[in-house]
Amino acid sequence: MNLFLIRHSISEKANPPKKDFERELTSEGVELIRNAANGWKKIVPSFDLILYSPYLRAEQTAKIIGDVYSIPDKLIKENNIAAGSSTGMLIDTLSIYNSENIAVVGHQPDLSHHISNFCSKNSLSISFAPAAIAKISFGGNAKFGNGRLEFLIPAEAY
Repeated sequence: MNLFLIRHSISEKANPPKKDFERELTSEGVELIRNAANGWKKIVPSFDLILYSPYLRAEQTAKIIGDVYSIPDKLIKENNIAAGSSTGMLIDTLSIYNSENIAVVGHQPDLSHHISNFCSKNSLSISFAPAAIAKISFGGNAKFGNGRLEFLIPAEAY
């Protein structure tokens, strides 16, 4: 299995009374993720499905990726990957789907924790910028300490 962790793109700053889960992508964020996703196609030809957090900025990010990859029908909202989710919750969610190449659009610091939990027995310190993508490969199903980090690419690389 190949797991692609993607951080949502640049979003509005927190500004009450708007709730955190209602924050939208900025125009800069829309452009950044569109350009990044077009660049990813050189190294990631396709995704079997894209799971995304129920937060609006993650949904918007996933929809743009789905459009770039021409797979708008392969997007699935997953409450178990909302901000603050654990790696255990992600593993449980991934086990539901029988797919080889799964993208997950989520949040920081969760994504860095997932990489650390999947790829190390110790804690790693990872910088995961907006609209960045990481690939973790597994010999089978996703498990703690059983993944191999193949790349972590910031959006600006494209």
